[in-house]
Amino acid sequence: MKNIYEDTLQFRGSWRDYQDRVLQNSQKYLADGKLHIVAAPGSGKTTLGIELLRRLGEPCLILSPSITIRQQWLERITEGFLLPGREPEELLSNDLRYMKCITAITYQALYSAMKHYQGQLSDGDDESEEDERESEAVDFRDFDIFDAVKAAGIKTICLDEAHHLRSEWWKALETFMKELKGMTVIALTATPPYDSTPGQWKRYIDLCGPIDEEIFTPELVREGSLCPHEDYIYFNWPSREELAEIEAYQKSEREIWEKLLTGSRFTEMIATHRGLRNPEEYSEKFLDDPKYFSALLIFCQAQDIPFPSYLRELIGTEGKLPKLTPEWLDALLQGFLYDDAQSYEVTEGEREELLKELKEAGCVYRKKVSLTHRDAMQKILVKSRGKMESIRRIVEAEHQSLGEELRLLILCDYIKKDKLPLVGTDQTLAAEIGAVPIFEYLRREAGEGIRLGCLSGSVILVPVDTKEKLEVLLQEKGCQGTLSPVRDTGYGQLKVKGKNTHVVSVITELFRQGQINTLVGTKSLLGEGWDAPCINSLILATYVGSFMLSNQMRGRTIRTDRDHPEKTGNIWHLACIFPQKSGKTKHPDLSGDYEMLKRRFESFLGVSWKDKVIESGMERLAIPEFDTKEKMEKVNQMMLRRAVDRDGLRARWQESLREIHGGMEVQQVETVPREEEKTGFLFFNALWYEIFSVVLAVMAGMGRMFVEAAYGTRSALAAALGLLMLAACVLVARYGIRLARFSTPERRMRRLSQAVADALAETGELEDPQHCRAQVESVEGMLIGTWLKGGTMRDKTTFAACMEEIWGVIDNPRYLLMREKRRGRGEEYYSVPEIFGRQKERALVFEKHMRRVLGRYRVVYTRTPEGRKILLRARTRSFVNKNQSALQGRKVAKGKYE
Repeated sequence: MKNIYEDTLQFRGSWRDYQDRVLQNSQKYLADGKLHIVAAPGSGKTTLGIELLRRLGEPCLILSPSITIRQQWLERITEGFLLPGREPEELLSNDLRYMKCITAITYQALYSAMKHYQGQLSDGDDESEEDERESEAVDFRDFDIFDAVKAAGIKTICLDEAHHLRSEWWKALETFMKELKGMTVIALTATPPYDSTPGQWKRYIDLCGPIDEEIFTPELVREGSLCPHEDYIYFNWPSREELAEIEAYQKSEREIWEKLLTGSRFTEMIATHRGLRNPEEYSEKFLDDPKYFSALLIFCQAQDIPFPSYLRELIGTEGKLPKLTPEWLDALLQGFLYDDAQSYEVTEGEREELLKELKEAGCVYRKKVSLTHRDAMQKILVKSRGKMESIRRIVEAEHQSLGEELRLLILCDYIKKDKLPLVGTDQTLAAEIGAVPIFEYLRREAGEGIRLGCLSGSVILVPVDTKEKLEVLLQEKGCQGTLSPVRDTGYGQLKVKGKNTHVVSVITELFRQGQINTLVGTKSLLGEGWDAPCINSLILATYVGSFMLSNQMRGRTIRTDRDHPEKTGNIWHLACIFPQKSGKTKHPDLSGDYEMLKRRFESFLGVSWKDKVIESGMERLAIPEFDTKEKMEKVNQMMLRRAVDRDGLRARWQESLREIHGGMEVQQVETVPREEEKTGFLFFNALWYEIFSVVLAVMAGMGRMFVEAAYGTRSALAAALGLLMLAACVLVARYGIRLARFSTPERRMRRLSQAVADALAETGELEDPQHCRAQVESVEGMLIGTWLKGGTMRDKTTFAACMEEIWGVIDNPRYLLMREKRRGRGEEYYSVPEIFGRQKERALVFEKHMRRVLGRYRVVYTRTPEGRKILLRARTRSFVNKNQSALQGRKVAKGKYE
């Protein structure tokens, strides 16, 4: 079949090694009709995608998350691929109603076409301020997208950052792809949704296909495509006002708790649940929400409400249930007030009275109950006013370190345009996190030499002395602008007639030249698609917790700069924390931003401060534990000292990369957290080892006695000793070998991991099974990690997904792996990974390999009445025992043959 791009498109550059590797393997990856590439920011992902589309040689549709990104695809094709003499209009379109050989649209446009929408389409998310968004008018009232796609002969769909969607856009995309049969799918992303739920991950993989190739940051640093970089965290303590708000929330929580538990009325209302009287009828309903079911029984236990033994059997516990905590009470109240209200024999007035009390206490928001006010307290801390001072300290430290070479970007969520009248005044400035307040706070408080700029969709502030350069740059872009001084601040507000993209490029050039060395901007305008290689420091003053957006913003800083080949990049994350210790807990609960930051760091690969290794996760920063403000300040000073040593950063990257011999690959290591290790398992194995050694000693003594008694005689004693020796040998053979195999968590994990790999190989799920083997690592005999060595990227991803499902929370699998009760041993359950659970034959293959290493386990089909009861027991035990910890994934860069 003829390639329609043969005479119009040809790449005019040269391929990097990793790009060439993907292109050489592309036909193999496309065997299933889908090619899924993950490539770090700055790796040339778009260029790679265009070449793949060119090689397929058929009309294609490119879907992008925003208008800005959509236009970049078209610009990249024109600048890097279009042959001389060819006009872009002949080949390219950005309008669904007038499709060409290559049509680039947004996911929002696709959704609008399927809904026959007429109106404005705009960039940005729901939280973006209106004047940040680029928009365009559309009219799809009488448009049939499926007819149009067929008429245009579209055979290839390119999905750029497909997970970067609102839920309704995602549903529209799924419907669209199901309707189009036989399409080739090219999926490209810099940010897979690693922090999503298992269900969301499955939807993503079903759409895009398994990951075929991942181009990681360390490989790009080694090749010189990205610069050495490091992440730093600057902590701040809540202000007095914020602490007072938190204390008010905590006081409210205590009052509600006491009122619910000491008064009799709420207990009486809960006791009316019909399921406590007719448990068999409610067992199926309890199956749908095991956490709520557990909460109900835990509350009954705490308040001495009798409940049938059938429910205790159903929940699969013989002893006492866990203690009632605010989290369990939240789950119970959620069911009582909303999700299971009809099951309680109470009047509507009684329920409304309780609901009113909870709302007045601030414990209900959008029909979600939270006695702990965790969400409300987190909002206080995430938007903490103390972050302003953190920003100032970082800016001054970076300027002191880099001087005139400083190119620092501060990204935030909002403009806060209403604060513009305060610029240049003596009025009190509320320390709100936004582009204008940050600009003014730094203007007032930062030291000399800091030349500020503010760049957003509607507010642009630059030094007045840049006026002449500004006029020249604007004229080059065909724009006109006026720079109006703002009082006697030395800064002026720029107002321009022209496209947003032209204004951004003009201010970016001032930034590059050093006329501005500290630029404050919004993530909507600068967070994605904006390219300024000169940036050498970034402060993420955003509330964004998702890996996807934070990685895009982080990508602004790690690009190389041709003008400064020795560039390194510092990325600063801000965190307001409120350490609390409750009861006898060993570690403080770092509320606030900490959990969000941990999610961010799970997929950021960087050099470790502990070892010469490149890995992901916050642990690589080796942050000392702290629970006071004084200790926190010491951590901040440590971070500032590290950030100043840029030569040391470059050397640490070089040392870590030297440790990786030959070709590089990044392993997905699934790690059991240290706090989740069951020390009892280690204790009992150590105990059995002692018993085993005693048995061996006794056998040795018996053997000596047997030899002495049997020497030259055939006495009854010799015969008895001989029989005992034989029995002991049988026991040693049966249990000794097994004990040796499972004597440590490392050995147990190694055998189980290899069994999973063998089951995947037998079912044909590994592309390169002969080179695959499960690997396990341990630290001090406690921390266990497992990954698949060898094989393709798809093999590694498949293996990691299986291990996460086996060790994760039991949700709703088709099959369970179950060990039944035996003397001294309780029931034990594992989810059978979905890849094996599709068919009974595949589940039995998994069972065979698991029995080989675990013993008498069997698979149970959960879609029968009996199976559903077993599933309920497994799920409720998971919640009751708080067995909700899946393996924690982290990535580690290694040599291919290490």
